Amino acid sequence: MKTSDSPSGITIDDVRRFFTQLDQPETPVSVEEVTSELDCTPQTARGYLEDLTEQGELRTKRIDGSTRVWWSTESGGVDRHDPDSEQLSAFVREVKDYAIFMLDPEGTVVSWNEGAKRIKGYSASEIIGQHFSAFYTKDDIATDVPERNLERAAAEGRVEDEGWRIRKDGSRFWANVTITAIRDDGELRGFTKVTRDMTERREYEQQLEKQADQLERRRTELEQELDEVFERIDDAFYALDDEFRYEYVNEHAEEHFGEPAGKLIGQKPWKALGVDKSDPIFERFDEALATQEPLRFERYSEPLGIWAMVRIYPSESGLSVYFEDITQRKERERELERVYDLLERAEHIADVGGWEIDPDTRDVFWTDHLFEILEIPSDEEPPLDEALDVYLDDDRPNVERAIDEAVQSGTSFDIETRYRTPTGEVRWLRVIGEPDIEDGAVVSLRGAAQDITEQKERERELQQIRDRMEFALNATDSIVWDWNVDENQTSFYPSAESLYGTAVETWDDFIEIVHPDDREQTEEKIRKSLETGEPKEEEIRIDRNGEKRWIEAPGRPIEDEDGSTRMIGVARDITERKTFEQKLRESNERLEQFAYAASHDLQEPLRMVSSYLQLLDQRYGDELDEDGREYINFAVDGAARMREMIDGLLEYSRVETQGDPFEPITLETVLEDVLDNLQFRIEEHDVEITSEDLPEVEGDASQLRQVFQNLLENAIEYSGDAPPRVHISAERAGNKWVVSVSDDGIGIDPDDQDRIFEIFQRLHSREEHDGTGIGLALCNRIVERHGGEIWIDSEPDDGTTFSFSLPAVENNC
Repeated sequence: MKTSDSPSGITIDDVRRFFTQLDQPETPVSVEEVTSELDCTPQTARGYLEDLTEQGELRTKRIDGSTRVWWSTESGGVDRHDPDSEQLSAFVREVKDYAIFMLDPEGTVVSWNEGAKRIKGYSASEIIGQHFSAFYTKDDIATDVPERNLERAAAEGRVEDEGWRIRKDGSRFWANVTITAIRDDGELRGFTKVTRDMTERREYEQQLEKQADQLERRRTELEQELDEVFERIDDAFYALDDEFRYEYVNEHAEEHFGEPAGKLIGQKPWKALGVDKSDPIFERFDEALATQEPLRFERYSEPLGIWAMVRIYPSESGLSVYFEDITQRKERERELERVYDLLERAEHIADVGGWEIDPDTRDVFWTDHLFEILEIPSDEEPPLDEALDVYLDDDRPNVERAIDEAVQSGTSFDIETRYRTPTGEVRWLRVIGEPDIEDGAVVSLRGAAQDITEQKERERELQQIRDRMEFALNATDSIVWDWNVDENQTSFYPSAESLYGTAVETWDDFIEIVHPDDREQTEEKIRKSLETGEPKEEEIRIDRNGEKRWIEAPGRPIEDEDGSTRMIGVARDITERKTFEQKLRESNERLEQFAYAASHDLQEPLRMVSSYLQLLDQRYGDELDEDGREYINFAVDGAARMREMIDGLLEYSRVETQGDPFEPITLETVLEDVLDNLQFRIEEHDVEITSEDLPEVEGDASQLRQVFQNLLENAIEYSGDAPPRVHISAERAGNKWVVSVSDDGIGIDPDDQDRIFEIFQRLHSREEHDGTGIGLALCNRIVERHGGEIWIDSEPDDGTTFSFSLPAVENNC
């Protein structure tokens, strides 16, 4: 027995006094609490505690298999041989992190612990005897929330919710509340109510949601700007803040403005360029900023003296404005229109039929050539109403309207319309009308009609040429390249220097500027394209005057009539796009790290809940009635489900960051491993699993095992009453394999199929089927990482087929 002074300077009597000075001597304490209070080592404290236990002055018990606590047996009225019920009350009274108290069947407070006093602000004497609705907001009281919670707890045994609650001083806090009914032989004796202050957690969650929304908005803005930079890299560009002051002006814009960027920054356009603020473009600035919708339009700029294609992209912080000088294009269009008009007039000299209408009688006169154009016999000249029947139903109202306006108002018309010949052929007709006016009244309506079907066809072809010309003119950020393989000569348009920074006359010149790390891969792709005749797609790095740039240079081989081989294609600088892609990847990685950290940090409070549940079960399990044991089982089951969800969330967040490198793997082997893992469950449910020959694919074996296991477990879980029957098959689709897992289970309603791959989405309650709602979301993310897709084909009561695509091994046929 240790009675002498220890190296720490304390004695066994000091330990005795420690227990006698406690407000509740029977309260269990740990070694750490004794060590902290007496300022001694854990070894010294543990030794004295064990001595006092041997003497019968203390009792001890191990909690959750690791932590040991001690309590005094000398408290008056405490049974040394059965102290558990009093110790539980002491525990409850001393808990400070939770408000734990009892209610009678009507909701009146009958007990109060220290945690309730700390959280809600009432002392026991102030609140005992009061109705628990005092803790609810006025809105909750008005809608009978307290009464409904008691009714639900009484009916269901337990109710849990979260919401705002009121402290004694009137302040609000966000509470997590659990109300449990207490029954004795089926009779309601009252309720236990456990409340936890979750205000900080709620504020933190709201802050995280706000930050996530901001990150998402910023990422969307970056993606939009990235697309425009990629498409319009050579455009004139300037950025304006939300007050329309220049923030940035690139070199192309400086050339048009005739002012250096340094002089423009901070100024507003109408002041910097000395133009009238009433210019319509400033109205478009206002419109874009107000609607947050991008604008695209053509305009003639008087200050710059050019026609410009303008694109405005708004954000919350201002505008990004791109404009391209399209003056030459507009001049060419006008020239084409003049040529087209002259050609049209020349064609009008011939192949024209004449007509005349009497406004009073509505009689119609046609020239012989008009009968020939319409392919109608000349002895069948119809009245006006029948004459109009030659036009298509959609076009006839336009002709009637033009004739009526000409007769009533004396205005001429020139329209194009479609008509149908007696053989059913649809053709185009240009109809011109000119009223004959005497004394202010229309006495006749004369005109001409010309078949312009061929002209309309040429017009359509010209429009196609215009579209191709516009596309070529807009693609100013690309160059066209042509490599004569046999002669090893290259040509570029407009020039190689504009992209590569140096002349490129031969294939060797090109390879010389390719980054050393990409040369071997580039040569291999070119060689393979020439051998197979298939196009090559590649992104390579080049060294342009000492600066590393990214180039996209797709191309394909062709064979000339003389038998020589050439490769042609386009190339463009995608450095800024690659830079933004890297930033987006880094942003996604940070989001994944956040998800991992958040789910990882949930493990600690969950372990605490599980530990206390195990302590309650170990210490009071034998004394609880059936309802009490059921409540503990419910809590243990909830903690286990929470652990499964956290583990699933961790696994979900690690798909991209913790996956293994892709390599050729045989799906037959993957499936065998999964069937071994599920052997006992397969036997338990009498599952019949059949499979066809499965291929070799490129992928991560560990993750693909997870996909197969989740889909098979899903098929077993939702099989219905009959023993599950599952079939696995694979079918080649281009350079991918499509793998299908089919069952004859309960099926899925089509209205629910879009959301089953979303995380935490469940179609059934936990009483019907187990699960966390993560399995299919995890499958979807794994398949996406492999560059594939996953989809579902199912009807209620008619089974389900999950299909997903995976990249095939190149030499796998």
